[in-house]
Amino acid sequence: MRGLKFSRRVDKFLVATSTLPEDDPIVDLLRDNGYQVFRGHHLDVLDRIYKASSLYGADFVVRITADNPLTDIGYMDEAVLIAVLSKADYVGIVGLPIGMACEVVSFRALKEAYLEAKAPYQREHVTPYINENPDRFKVVYIKAEEGLKELRLTVDYPEDLELLRRICKRIGDKSFWGLEDLKELFRNDPNLFLLNRDLPQRDKFDVDEGWGG
Repeated sequence: MRGLKFSRRVDKFLVATSTLPEDDPIVDLLRDNGYQVFRGHHLDVLDRIYKASSLYGADFVVRITADNPLTDIGYMDEAVLIAVLSKADYVGIVGLPIGMACEVVSFRALKEAYLEAKAPYQREHVTPYINENPDRFKVVYIKAEEGLKELRLTVDYPEDLELLRRICKRIGDKSFWGLEDLKELFRNDPNLFLLNRDLPQRDKFDVDEGWGG
């Protein structure tokens, strides 16, 4: 969260987490440090984000998932600017390492997805319904500069978490993080990234077993 405050385009930050008791400690920690928190459905993330956005009167929503703590702030701001200037319903980023990108969604598109998306994967992963209906929504993609897009900086496995811990130890107190920092780290220690190199990436159809069926 510290690094996100360097954004020049985002007005407000909000953590939208679940109402499950196991999330109580993170909620307490966030509130103790002055962050706003919204709590909602633990599986239906689309429901959670839509209701949080409604409560705070958002025009555009920047979605950064908790398993992507090293989101590139520069590309995030570029995506927000493009969304506003082009009146896009969705702006995504392609070409970044897994775990550094984010999504920008208009509230209009988010509301339509909330009302109409039915499949569990559309509800849990929030934006598939929008991307699957380009005839109804204006979808734009930013192409990141070439370099290191094969690396994993998301957290799905224990090896991912260990890598992120090692990277954060290298970063230290540096709050601002981006692709150029990653390139420098990779140049200095490419073997660091072997830790999770061969792990498979989840796709948009993977959902939590709690949905049933």
